[in-house]
Order: sequence, then C-alpha cells, then structure tokens
Amino acid sequence: MEIRQLRYFVNAATMLSFTEAARLSNVAQSTLSQQVKQLEIELGMPLFHRMGKHIQLTAEGQMFLQDAHRILDDARQGLQRLADQRELKGGSVDIGLASGLGLSSLLTDVLTEYNRSYPQVQLRIHQTAAPMLPELLRQHSIDLAMTFKPDAEEPDIDCRPLFASRLCAIVAEHNALASKTSINLSQIALHPLVLPSDNLYIRQRIDDEAQRLGIEVRPAVEIDDLSHIIYMVNSNRWVSILPDAATLAVRGIVRIALEEKIMLPTSVLTLADSYQRRAVTEFISRLREATNLHLQTQERTCDVCGETFLAPQRCWHFPTQGSSA
Repeated sequence: MEIRQLRYFVNAATMLSFTEAARLSNVAQSTLSQQVKQLEIELGMPLFHRMGKHIQLTAEGQMFLQDAHRILDDARQGLQRLADQRELKGGSVDIGLASGLGLSSLLTDVLTEYNRSYPQVQLRIHQTAAPMLPELLRQHSIDLAMTFKPDAEEPDIDCRPLFASRLCAIVAEHNALASKTSINLSQIALHPLVLPSDNLYIRQRIDDEAQRLGIEVRPAVEIDDLSHIIYMVNSNRWVSILPDAATLAVRGIVRIALEEKIMLPTSVLTLADSYQRRAVTEFISRLREATNLHLQTQERTCDVCGETFLAPQRCWHFPTQGSSA
C-alpha cells in the first residue's frame, strides 16, 4: 500500500469519477484506475461499484475511506513536523548541565539569542552530576552536555573544549572580608565555610589544590546545590568557594580573587558519529560563536562579567589565534 494509492482512492471517492479524480491528481486516468485496482487487490476487496463511466463506493469502500483520510492526515502531519524541524519552527533541544557549573553569562546569552531567532524551539536544561551526563547522551535523554572537562576520554563521546571559569571566594557584601581584593586558601580556612559536596568537581578541585599546598580546608557545611550555598553566604556569616560564573547575577555577593588561581575547564559533550538535528547543531554553533567572540577580543578575562575564557586546544570548530573559522 502506497500513499499515492490512498490519495488516488480518496480523490476518486470524492469526485465519484475516475476521469475527474485523475484530473485532480494530475495523472492519466489509466494510471489512476490501475493504482486503485492494485489497492483493491492488496486489500482483497472491491472499493468501488463500477457502472460504466460512473462509480460508487462499496460498503467496504465507505469504511476504508475513513482510514484512508486518517492515514493521509497522519502522513501530512509527519511531513509537516519534519519540515518544522528543518526550518527550526518546532521541536526541542535538551541540554545537560553539570551540577556546580551554573548558568554562566555565556550560556545565558546563547539561550536568549537562540530563543530570539527560533522562539518555537523549546530549550530544556537538565542539571545533574557531571559523571551521569555521558550516559544520558547514550540514552538520548539529552542532545548535548555542558560539563567540566572529563578526566578520561570516551571513544563514543565527543568532547569539545569551550571556556574556563575561575574559582573565587564569595562573601556577603557586608562581610568583613568583602573589602579584600584577593585571598588565599590558608586565610579562607580560618572562616566558617560552606562548600560544595565532595562528589562535585568543584570541591574536588578545591581539595586537590589544598592537598598540594598542604592546607586543611574543612567545611562546616557541605551542600550539593549551589543556590543553597549562595543563600547561606548571603546571610553574612558564611564564606564559600565557587566558580565566578555561578554568582554573576546574584545581588549582595562579593567575589574575591583566589591567589591560587584555580581554573575549571568547561567542555561540550555530544555523541560521536551520531546524526545531530539542525536545532541541536544550530545551538552548538551559537555557543561556538559566543565563545569565539570573547576569544577574538584577546581578553582572557572579560571586564564585564569577570569570566575567564581559555582558547581551546586541538578544537573542533574553534579557531586559534591567527587562523580562520
């Protein structure tokens, strides 16, 4: 059974004339009559009573007409959905975001610009632990992931460097430390600390640096949700260490540069050798363009937002200095 056969049948049932149906279908009458006959043979029943030049639907034909309309309508809607995807007039993009990464100013700008260009494409952010993101990609639960640089390469996952954020001390604006321009881990360790849980990459970077320097950094409170940490810091008692990008839009928070300059490289993950829908590739392209814009200024630290961007090495679409995109 073919779509064109159903269309010929519906046109014949509407016009009750093979001649008029052929004209409506823009085919020869013999072609239309032959295709309708082939459909009847395949179904094993007559669809029309043939009376000279006149035709009438049989009882089976009247019943099948409803199914034919439904099948043609489903096919039309399916083609329309595909067209919408090609034209970015529908669909969604599911973005995995590593816990602790935060919605950086870069990602927020990309989400905003993408929505302005393609308002009918739904953008869904899924925040979860960084180690879970590759498996979510394999399950097709997400289309791409923004995460900290993985410790090990996985052959079925493409990892593309993007940017890096600095870790900084954060305090409330009325905290005694708020006037400081820089601080080190030894000094921070003397204050009441609320830090990310030790299962988060941010905390692991803090602990690794502290261990390297022989410093004991013991938090009084550990939380795996950055928003709760920021809320506690805003109460004025607590001090924390977070990526600068995580607190850019938070009022009442002061960021103090760490003398140790601990960086958090960020990458984009996708499935290797897998077809990506245009809505997804367009989002990644916008992400790339936004990063390149910062890199082309040759300012590794943005004066506006304070985020630090690193030029990716051996990177996919990102140009290095002196090369073309």
